[in-house]
Amino acid sequence: MQTAVVLVIIIAAVAAGAYITSQPSAPPTTTTTTGPPPIVFKDTLIMGTTDAVEVSLDPAESYDYFGWEIIQSTGSSLVDIRPGSAAGPSDIVPALATSWDVSSDGLTWTFNLRQGVKFQDGTEFTANDVKYSFDRNVFKLAIPEGPQVGIGYGDIIKSVDAMSPTQVVFHLNIPFSPFLSLMAAQSSYIVNPKLAPEDHAVAYKEGDARASSPMDLGPYVLSSWVRVAGKDNEMRLDANPNYWNVSGGYPKTPHIIIKFYSDATTLRLAIESGEVDIAFRQLRASDINDLKTKTNVKVWEGIGAFIQYLVFQEKMKPLDNPEIRRAIAAAVDRPTLTNTVFLGQSKPLYSMIPNGMAGHTDAFKQLGDANYAFTREALAKYGYNENNKLKLDLWYESSGHYPQSPDQATVLKSSLEGSGVIQIELKSADWPSYRVNRNQEIMQMYILGWYPDYVDADNYMFPFLHSVGGSWIHMNYNNPQMDDLINQARAKTDAAERNQLYAQAQELFAQDAPIVPLFQGTAWAVTKPNVGGVVLDISQSWRHWLVYATEGPAPLLQIGWLASIITRFATEQ
Repeated sequence: MQTAVVLVIIIAAVAAGAYITSQPSAPPTTTTTTGPPPIVFKDTLIMGTTDAVEVSLDPAESYDYFGWEIIQSTGSSLVDIRPGSAAGPSDIVPALATSWDVSSDGLTWTFNLRQGVKFQDGTEFTANDVKYSFDRNVFKLAIPEGPQVGIGYGDIIKSVDAMSPTQVVFHLNIPFSPFLSLMAAQSSYIVNPKLAPEDHAVAYKEGDARASSPMDLGPYVLSSWVRVAGKDNEMRLDANPNYWNVSGGYPKTPHIIIKFYSDATTLRLAIESGEVDIAFRQLRASDINDLKTKTNVKVWEGIGAFIQYLVFQEKMKPLDNPEIRRAIAAAVDRPTLTNTVFLGQSKPLYSMIPNGMAGHTDAFKQLGDANYAFTREALAKYGYNENNKLKLDLWYESSGHYPQSPDQATVLKSSLEGSGVIQIELKSADWPSYRVNRNQEIMQMYILGWYPDYVDADNYMFPFLHSVGGSWIHMNYNNPQMDDLINQARAKTDAAERNQLYAQAQELFAQDAPIVPLFQGTAWAVTKPNVGGVVLDISQSWRHWLVYATEGPAPLLQIGWLASIITRFATEQ
């Protein structure tokens, strides 16, 4: 019996490995073995989403979840993160680079490139293309609201040299611990120099998908991108015959059609009716719970690195005062927010660094939840009371970009007003207008969310609390002491020293309270039962090229049938 159990575990591990290793073979189109019926795989999958491309598909400019999703599906980076992993240092795997090493001082990284890789037009990929991509994106364009500025590439990278067609060297300004994770980010993807001008980002071009993207080293090519009245309507991804890993069996599904929906309600109807094979971002928590009871769909759950938070616009008085910001923060009721709005599918968050990530501390717990005594006492110093309430505008986006924003705003309004000394007026805008309002700095308090660029504590601190990295958020927070702590942590290679610096930075964060962390989410997808290959991990990537669907029995039934035969054989032995 012990032997049988061990073999079942081995079979399960092998089955899981087929989905999480970096280069598994694709499922065959048919099988001819006796036993279960042949498996026939679909050549087209339809995906539904309420997301959209915010600005462009140029890695020099794109800084949103869906834009990065398409960049990852149509491009390649030097390295990648092993699907299904914890995205730690040992989970970095080769992509356009086959090997690499770093100097003893941490300032020089050398990458040896994969040979035989070609762009879509047949041009050979070389080290010059890597140098061009980083010189263009980091140093020549350096778009203020782009990821290279937001992440701080220019502070990290000093220069890039093509030593030969197959070797490229990065010279850094500082030792940077998560450098390989940064190289796996979509902002580090390699562009085709013929499609990516040095003097401007590539923009959407109506009727010409090829001219709308500078990417073509990935598993797919963008063959169609339709917008109606300025809004994304439909995209089509087709398998790239020149993809460097096509011999590994990628992509598993040759054609992906992406349909865009206006809200969670229409997206849910689409997956329930069978109009789409996959629904990903954003369904409501109540939809997820309800769909778990349905037999015609499958709900996938994964670890969440998504966080949501409340931002204060510090140029608007009295939010320039950290004591008033702390008083407001103390009135936030996270448990009620997560349990009421998200039905327990998200967790209260007391730092910008998520739970479970190295460097995390619960810094904001010192302020409590719905700590109204603290709020009233702090605001009383500035003349606010039940008869003279602090009046504030709370903004939320209304187009489904973030999960259940109207509900979140309503609960936040209730918790803040529960103090008896704060009065909230709710205001909203669709996501494009919301972004404009943020950039114009006209919203007093506003809710935003964040998916990591790369999986490291640095990416939850520098882009928000550093005076340079946080410029995109337009909250006007600037503390030289915070900058110094973050800069030191970025340069340290010793994990314990980094964590100590992040602990100090989070303590300062809770004192200044320029942002109030709210909750940490969970990743969800809903598919038809015959869909397989979905991997939801801490990288938050949606890997189109791993996903497939069968026309016949579900793949796991086939695995179960094989496991039962081997288990029976082992037991009989």
